[in-house]
Order: sequence, then structure tokens, then C-alpha cells
Amino acid sequence: MTIRVGVADWRVTDDDSLLVTSGLGSCVAVAVHDADAEVGGLLHAMLPEADGPVENPAKYVDSGLDEMLSAMMRLGASPGNLIAKLAGGSSMLDLSIGDSVGARNVAAAERALADAGIDLLSSETGGDSGRSVSFSPTSGDVTIDRVDAEVLVI
Repeated sequence: MTIRVGVADWRVTDDDSLLVTSGLGSCVAVAVHDADAEVGGLLHAMLPEADGPVENPAKYVDSGLDEMLSAMMRLGASPGNLIAKLAGGSSMLDLSIGDSVGARNVAAAERALADAGIDLLSSETGGDSGRSVSFSPTSGDVTIDRVDAEVLVI
């Protein structure tokens, strides 16, 4: 079964479903996996940090990751077994001053994972093209389909 993860959304599963998201420009996809429990989650976040309480925590890397990790724990994941992979954070038509939104999203994801004590095993970030991501919580594989490159599995 395929579970779609929309923009500013997350999903978790403890079966052999595939978690899929598309439309990653400056957004980031954070895939978190507990191999022992076969529990995984995928977050598609738009912005780095929530500024106080928000209506949709998944819109932001920090609050979205917190919410997704809580749901993973409820499915039996163990904090000490979690690993992560990261994709996205392109600089697409970015008109911001300083670091692009994509670069800030990547930095926020790296910081949030480190704060949660989760090892970031691999990432495929930056550049200026869009991505689609498929994540298999059973294997831990993240398949990245870029507009301008070969399909990559991390």
C-alpha cells in the first residue's frame, strides 16, 4: 500500500506501506526509521521553525518532527533505535535575503534531529531542482527522484 504525505504533513506506519511525497522544492522530507520495530515516519515540512504555537505543526521542521516522533513512539518505536535520512531543501526561485529557505530548512532538520539524539545517516539536499521521495519503513530505503538527475536510493 502507498500512503501519500502532503505538503505540511507527516505520516507514520508500522507495516510494509510505502510513504510517498512529491513537490519538494525548498521543502524538506525527513524520513525517520526504527529498524527493530519496523516503524517509520515521513515529514514534508515547508519552513524551518514554528514561532510559538501553530495551527499546523507539520508546516515546520521542528514542531512537525516532534509530532511525528511522538506518533512513532505510540507505534512502538524506541528513541535509541531511530535513524534518519533527509532530502530536499532546493534553492528554487528563492528571493530571500541571506540563506535560502531550502538551506534554512536543511539546517533546521539537522539541528532538530541532533537535538532529538537521532543520527542522520544520509542526505541528498540543495541544488535547484524539485524532488519526489518514497520511503520504505521496512527497509529504511529512501528513493529520491529528481527532475534533473538519476533516481537515487539513500
